[in-house]
Amino acid sequence: MNRRRYLETVAAGLAVGGLAGCLDDLQATSRSDADRTAGNGDGDDSTTDGTDTNDDATTDGSAGRDEADREIRMAAGRLNRAGASLRESRDSLEDPESADYDPEEPQTFLDESLESLEAAEDAEPTEEQRANIEELTAYAAVLGPAIEVTAVVTDDGLEEEVDRVNDAIVDEDLVTARSVAESLVDTFAPAQETLQPALEGVESLDADRLADLAITDLAAVEDGIRTLASVVDSLVVLSASLVSLVAGHEALEEGGNLADEEAFDEACTAFDDAATIYADTAASLEDGHEDAPEGLVAYFETALCQVDHLEQAAVAFNEAAKAADDGDRSTAEEREADAEEQLGLAEACGA
Repeated sequence: MNRRRYLETVAAGLAVGGLAGCLDDLQATSRSDADRTAGNGDGDDSTTDGTDTNDDATTDGSAGRDEADREIRMAAGRLNRAGASLRESRDSLEDPESADYDPEEPQTFLDESLESLEAAEDAEPTEEQRANIEELTAYAAVLGPAIEVTAVVTDDGLEEEVDRVNDAIVDEDLVTARSVAESLVDTFAPAQETLQPALEGVESLDADRLADLAITDLAAVEDGIRTLASVVDSLVVLSASLVSLVAGHEALEEGGNLADEEAFDEACTAFDDAATIYADTAASLEDGHEDAPEGLVAYFETALCQVDHLEQAAVAFNEAAKAADDGDRSTAEEREADAEEQLGLAEACGA
């Protein structure tokens, strides 16, 4: 059995290549617009963050209440700037462009907003001011995980990890390929958990109160967070599928080794295992495909195409081993040729 041909086919395509492209596109997930011009409602200090002190802003002249009001407006301005980096996340995920995401600036604005909210709380706020503080704090609790997870999915170092999987497969080092693939799961699965509080919190935000506090483009931020969740969920499925594919490759390679040794019964078992793994991977990809954002649909479709042909290849190799065990050399060669053809079709997926 031509295992080198098989390994070259795997390295040329499969979900490995698909995930690499996916991560390329996701580097465009968000672009920071903290440098937007003043007056567009995203937290210019002179209009929303309270740096222009107005002594008439309070109704009773209380210095404490005036201080609380200033800090609340300051916090709202900083939260607008923190949210600016997420506003267009939905559009950029659905139609990725080349851009970088730097979480440092929005995180700094978020930290500053929390400091202002703490200062407002210490300034003996009124009940209404306290309600505003609580609502802005809830909004900050939504933005924090979103900023963190956006940084994860746009990390260009992840593409290098996918390349390591490719290289390991070419080198027939499936142990390393599995290890690196599992590290991708270990990256995306925690991000999925990190984002969960933001998804839950965004549903309970008081949009009217936040609008009164001059929080801008809340709907766009909410959509961006939901799309980000969809992307993370898709990446979890894709990376987990990559681990499964490596397991399928391991089983297929084992079957080939056993067939070369004419241990055909054991080879058939290994090929059966490979076919089952590919079928299970296809089922997982089908589920993920249903909810994938538009920008990732093509990667699911390519991976599904590939695992379908790989499953057929494993079945054909199995039948070739059975025929060889029965002494039917002609059928064995015919079915092995069919398997090789399926590997070639897997390589062509997404081309």
